[in-house]
Amino acid sequence: MKQIKSIAIFFAFLIIGSTISLAQTAKQTSKSKYGGIIQTTGNYTIEMVKEKNIIQFYVSESGKKEISDKDIAGSVLFEFLNKTKSTASLTKTGQNSLQVNTPKANVFTYCTVSLTVKGQNINAKFKNSDISQEDIEHGHQH
Repeated sequence: MKQIKSIAIFFAFLIIGSTISLAQTAKQTSKSKYGGIIQTTGNYTIEMVKEKNIIQFYVSESGKKEISDKDIAGSVLFEFLNKTKSTASLTKTGQNSLQVNTPKANVFTYCTVSLTVKGQNINAKFKNSDISQEDIEHGHQH
């Protein structure tokens, strides 16, 4: 019985710690310019716009205009339903955004974008809100 209580307490702290860690990394806000999900991290706002085959990221200084993609570089870490992870480089679009192809082999649950903006490293974690029960059962999206 003591072992069960210890395990339960461990998982409770693990969940609380994960929640606090995520909250410190990025703050989600609601106003989006392109219909995507917005995270605020440090002095920057990152908007993730998920389309059928690509994901685009727009970066702006909080409360200001978008930053040119010429001043940004980065990558995305995908976390999949099967608990594996994969990293992909972002490419510049020439339209003030960076993009990456949506993974085809597995359904991603989260993606963490890591960017260097004007010499400063920033990160934001986004949840894939487009996962259906059918996607989960098949292990991929159509």
